[in-house]
Order: sequence, then C-alpha cells, then structure tokens
Amino acid sequence: MHETIKKAGNTDSGKHRRTGATYRITPEEIRKYHELGYLILNDVLTEEEVATLDPWFEHFVTGKEPNMDKDFCDMSQPYGTPVEAFKLVNAMLPSKYRPELVNNIFFQLAQSIADQLYEGDAAMDYEQFLAKKPNKAQAEFAMHQDLGYWPKTKNTWTATFSLAMSNADVENGCLQVVPGSNKEPELRQHRPKDYGHQDAETVSRDDSHTLVIDMKDNDEILYLPVKRGSITIHDERIVHGSAGNMTDEWRKTYVMAFRDANTIAEERALGFTHSHNDVVDWEKIIL
Repeated sequence: MHETIKKAGNTDSGKHRRTGATYRITPEEIRKYHELGYLILNDVLTEEEVATLDPWFEHFVTGKEPNMDKDFCDMSQPYGTPVEAFKLVNAMLPSKYRPELVNNIFFQLAQSIADQLYEGDAAMDYEQFLAKKPNKAQAEFAMHQDLGYWPKTKNTWTATFSLAMSNADVENGCLQVVPGSNKEPELRQHRPKDYGHQDAETVSRDDSHTLVIDMKDNDEILYLPVKRGSITIHDERIVHGSAGNMTDEWRKTYVMAFRDANTIAEERALGFTHSHNDVVDWEKIIL
C-alpha cells in the first residue's frame, strides 16, 4: 500500500444544488458513485440546520439518553468499557429513542439523494451518532466493508450517508476508502476484532462489535475530507474505515443508511434491526 496521502473532493457541488429539502446530483456523480463506490457532496445542510441537530448529538454522545444498553458503546473497544474510557463514542438508532429526530432535515435531504442514486423504493435502514474524542489515536474504525456486518439478503444495495457535524480531515480521522473495491467479485473475509484481550481464533461476534479485514498489497487509500454540513456517501461493498483523532477537537458525524424497503423488511424478519441489543444467530444468517 502506498503511504502518500491522497485526498478527494468535489468542487462542483455546493449550496446552489439545494431547493427546499431536495439536493440535486448529476448523472456523472451517479455514475462515479456506482463505479468507484463513494461520493462527496458539499454544503448539503446549512449551518443553521446543522445547529438544530447539535443539541441532540450532544445529548446522545454524552450518555444522557437512558436505557440504551449496548446501543451506547465505544466502537474501538469491547462492550463493557467504562463510559469515562470511551474513545470512539457510538449511539445507535437515535430516532428510535427520541422520536423528535424522526424526519429531521438530514433525513429529508439524504432521502432525496438516495432516490436519485437508486431508482427504487429507498428507505432509511438505520442511523447512528459517532464522536471521536480529541487526541485519541485509538478512536479508529478498522478497514472493512459494511456488507460484512449484515445478514444475507436478496438485494444488498446500500447508500450510507455521513454528515460532518464538525470539519473532518486526515488529522482527525476522516473517512478513507479504497476506490473501486466495491467492484470486487467476492466480499473480503471479515473477522471479529480481538482487542488484544483474548485469542483471535476464539473471539466471536457476541464478544466484539468491530470487524476487521486484511488489506491487499495493491490497495490504494483515498481520504475524503469534508467541512461541517457536507456529506460523504459510500456503498455497501467499498473497503473503508477511518483513523484516530490526533487533534484537540472532537470529530463528530451523523451516519444514516438507506436500503431497498424490501431488504429492510427481510432484515427485520430475521430479527436484525442494527441495534447492538439484537439477539442474532450469526452462524445462520451472515454472508
């Protein structure tokens, strides 16, 4: 793998694309997304709109929402890590716990874009708030493919939107991808992260909520920096992850994923809701 830092952007996108709750994307952007597996869109939300989400983000990532159990966790460390020791704070399914977030402006705009990317019955599958604490090198997402986390379904397409609620760059762990890896014929082998506390051969999905893959020698990483209010979108098969936060400020992200409505119904019939509190027999349903 090359050590040179390569960054991607999209200077043609911006607030001029907005009409109400619709953000227009171009045929070329749609082609690029399906070919390379990712897309960057600037100024999707205004500063005023992001500010309406800030209080809810702080509410969840500071642990003020009760009864979340494993849905409030650290994605870089095992379940049961004390809250004060969290590095990569994760709050799953915030609108499930607080219906005030249902149909928020991010959802409306992401829905409009998902409908343009996929000419089908796109629906929101899950969402999460993610926050990397300052100066935490371990606040990282291991490289993976999202599809490695999910049950086997007939239709797998997924558009995952990451709204920057703070500026994201290489220094604080912005999204990094391997462009075109979404076109590989086979999903890469995923395994539960052992966190260094037990034998990697015996760790299971019940022990670890983080999956890892082995990178290939020819994988070229591309970084996707974005400003607050802008988004990245990636598909379910692209290899991606993010490094830790080496700055003095929090890195904050609101993630929302859209899938075909029939796929979501299929997931739910298997008892899979994306909640970390789901009881799932991974041996039977995983890809």
